[in-house]
Order: sequence, then C-alpha cells, then structure tokens
Amino acid sequence: MNNSYSWAVHHGLQPGDRVLTHKSFFGIVQHHSLYVGMDTDWNAWVIENVVGEGVRWTRLDDLIQRNGAISGIERFFGSEVQRSASVNRALARIGLPYDVLSYNCEHFVNEVLHGQRKSKQVEVFGGLAALLLAVVVVRSL
Repeated sequence: MNNSYSWAVHHGLQPGDRVLTHKSFFGIVQHHSLYVGMDTDWNAWVIENVVGEGVRWTRLDDLIQRNGAISGIERFFGSEVQRSASVNRALARIGLPYDVLSYNCEHFVNEVLHGQRKSKQVEVFGGLAALLLAVVVVRSL
C-alpha cells in the first residue's frame, strides 16, 4: 500500500467528496479538488484545477505533498448514481484552462457537484478589493 491509499482510508474518502487543502495566505485560501477513487495499484486520485495547468488528474499524495495536509472534507450527499455523475462531469472537464476569476479550483468543484461555476473566495476577495478602492477614493476627495 502507499500513502495516498492510507490518506484516503484514514479520511474515509468516497468518490465525489470535496477535498480541501491550504493554498496560501496563512490558510485563508483553500484549494478545492474532487476525490475520484483508487486505481488498481491502490493510488488515490483527485481531479483538480491548477494554475498554469488547468483541470487534471493528481495523485492524492502529490496534492498533499504540494499543499500540505488535508484541511477539510465536504462529503458528497446524494445517491450513488449522482456521485458517479459528478465524477463523470469532472472527468469530462480534464484539460479545461484555469482562470483565477472565472474558473479556479473552487469554480471547478462547484460546477461538477452543483452545476454552478461559483467561488466564494473570489466573491469575498472581490468585495474586499471594492471596499479598499472605495476607501482610497473617499480619502482622496
């Protein structure tokens, strides 16, 4: 067995579960990926959307080595048919390009799980940027 198998078993991962790891900014920004299962060599796999590479397969070991320990898991709640459909939607998106504002890792996972390209992180940072801009404009008057 290998580390990815151990991580997947330890966390009780099932295909369709969202896996969160810290991305940057002291853990404020989370990286989202979708757990898709094990291969015949007991490697655990996720599909993620990565800066400069787009949507791709990644071994869970490699994700953890790059970003650090799993910081959260959002369990898939739905039927096995819905779980399988979510994984198939993720597979169909392999190769799509990354865009920080319109198709980042969170957009990708929300799209395959919920049918909506949404990113709360982009919304929060966009709101903060707008607030900061408003403060600068008001102060300059």
